[in-house]
Amino acid sequence: MKKLYLILLTFLLSLSSFSQINLAVHLKRSQSENDITLIVDTLKIYKDNIIFKNIPNPDSFALFENVPNGDYKFCYNNLFGEKIEKTITLIETNNILGGQEIDLYVDQLQNSKSKDLFIKTIRDNETLTINFKFYGCFNNGSDSIKVYKKNNQLFLKHKSKKRKLKETDINAIVKYETELRNLPKPDFISTLSGFNEISLNEEKFSYREPSIFWNGYGILKKSLKLK
Repeated sequence: MKKLYLILLTFLLSLSSFSQINLAVHLKRSQSENDITLIVDTLKIYKDNIIFKNIPNPDSFALFENVPNGDYKFCYNNLFGEKIEKTITLIETNNILGGQEIDLYVDQLQNSKSKDLFIKTIRDNETLTINFKFYGCFNNGSDSIKVYKKNNQLFLKHKSKKRKLKETDINAIVKYETELRNLPKPDFISTLSGFNEISLNEEKFSYREPSIFWNGYGILKKSLKLK
């Protein structure tokens, strides 16, 4: 009886080692549905600490195939040049519901290096200006958002619209400026290009954005409900 049990256990363990799981890996943005092609140059997948897949220039649907049980680690650089690692354990029970989907986000800043943001240091009677310009083969344009402080309250001005900023609005501007200051120097060029500039008094910070790959200004306007 004991021998039969050992044979059965060995058989089950061998089956487990060859079990296949349907795995789908998606590269995504958390703030928009813009393309991720220009962001991630390589996605490396390790299984049990051994390289399993090396996917150059992955698209948003990075992987879809059957894989064996094990511990998997996904490594890639995000939009801000930070090295991201995500580890999961895949077991056969995941397959009961049709497999497992893994979402890897490319636009989430992990560690900000920015200090003394303009939006946090603005004083009464001062105005912070956010300018955005874009240039392309067939069109170009510009837009700007102004934030001014009066009686210790922050107000927004955009075109003909003026209003007091809510806490969620301020957080959106903080996020915009933080991300802007943490963008890496781009290593590619494009016929479409954006120019971001944020200024307060005599201080300025600017960033040229080929292909508008970040789209931070567009995301900010959406968060502030501006057209």
